[in-house]
Amino acid sequence: MPRLLPLLVLSAALAVLPGCATPVGGAADGPVSIKGALAYRVRIALPPDSRAIVALKDVSRPDGAVVAERRVDLDGRQPPIAFALEVDRAKLDPTRRYAFRGAIFAGGRPLWASDPVMVDRPGAVVDLGTLALAPVRGRAFATEFRCGDRRITVDFADDAMRLLVGADTFELRQTIAASGARYEAVGDPTTSFWSKGRNAALVVKGERYPACVRVFDEHKVFTARGNEPGWRLDIDGDRTTLVTQDGTQPIAVPTPAAQRTGAFTRYAARSDGGDLTVTLFDRTCRDTMTGMPHPYAVEVVLGRRKLAGCGGDPATLLHGAGWAVEAIDGTAIVERARATLDFGSDGRVSGRAFCNNFTGQYKLTGEGLTVSPNIAATMMACPPALMTQEASFLEVLRSVRRFDLTADGALVLRTDDGRTLTARRMSASAVKKR
Repeated sequence: MPRLLPLLVLSAALAVLPGCATPVGGAADGPVSIKGALAYRVRIALPPDSRAIVALKDVSRPDGAVVAERRVDLDGRQPPIAFALEVDRAKLDPTRRYAFRGAIFAGGRPLWASDPVMVDRPGAVVDLGTLALAPVRGRAFATEFRCGDRRITVDFADDAMRLLVGADTFELRQTIAASGARYEAVGDPTTSFWSKGRNAALVVKGERYPACVRVFDEHKVFTARGNEPGWRLDIDGDRTTLVTQDGTQPIAVPTPAAQRTGAFTRYAARSDGGDLTVTLFDRTCRDTMTGMPHPYAVEVVLGRRKLAGCGGDPATLLHGAGWAVEAIDGTAIVERARATLDFGSDGRVSGRAFCNNFTGQYKLTGEGLTVSPNIAATMMACPPALMTQEASFLEVLRSVRRFDLTADGALVLRTDDGRTLTARRMSASAVKKR
């Protein structure tokens, strides 16, 4: 029998998460003991220098920072590898969300990793059972972000953060910040990553990137659709389901471990209907029937059959840092004038309309984007040129019916009669100056 990993006693805050952990009854005010084992089914021996890592990841933060972890050299031991985690119940915080994950590294690289596991309303003992490990391509505790049209990856080990931007890798250390968590590259103060609320700011060698947003939350369902023939794919932490409208039997398989690269994320599994491979390409995709843009182009291969479509929530293309308006119906704005748009996750759109601040409601449907005509604005008076431009801006905004993103990242809001508003993401410095 393999020896137990040393008991993990974590004093870090741990919050409840909806998930599939199995709580066992016990004292409601005592410590929480989380236990289980890491294992895989294939007969492959671990290298002699293998190390087991278990970690708690704060998924309520945009950077997904690891808040507590334990590393244990296995010294030749093989799976199953048992673990135990004691958490002080008094430190549970229901306002934050944490995910538990295990992995095995060798030579500094992740070889095997489990899917994230969430704990909901724990009793005295939470038995996670055996966590299935899957081969890892990429980092076990990485989080991916979209910064404008650029995709980056961050992950954490001890007090350091690793940042992957294209072919460049940086090691960063946390620095003092008035709010959020700011990290600066070792020996290079011109490279930094600053997570704050739902956004993160990235500067690489002095170049400021558009505000970064996490591209995929592991605890959310990812949905993709296609046409001719119609099909729908749902991926969550437990199950991947493919349904087509041509009478073929639906396919449902346990969700496999994701294989991530800088350009795509891939899931490969076997089903009764044949090998199933799902690839999410990190580029804007437009629905072939409605024209609605989505954050991912999706390819589904089932046996010899190939399906193409779009996936992800279109709203994520609007959320994040605000947008600075460049043109109204193709005409550039008055020099030094300023108008902005912020699309909140609560369905509220707000910003500045050159002179006055405004707020209203927006709605995304399968067909397009609409803005409520009941936009409220302040009543300041400004020079006539600004007031005229503001009136045109609000008139077009109230009539918006669709949106699109150009190849160079500009947001274009369109009305049914062809009028447009064109805007671009504001840089992190511009957001701070608003």
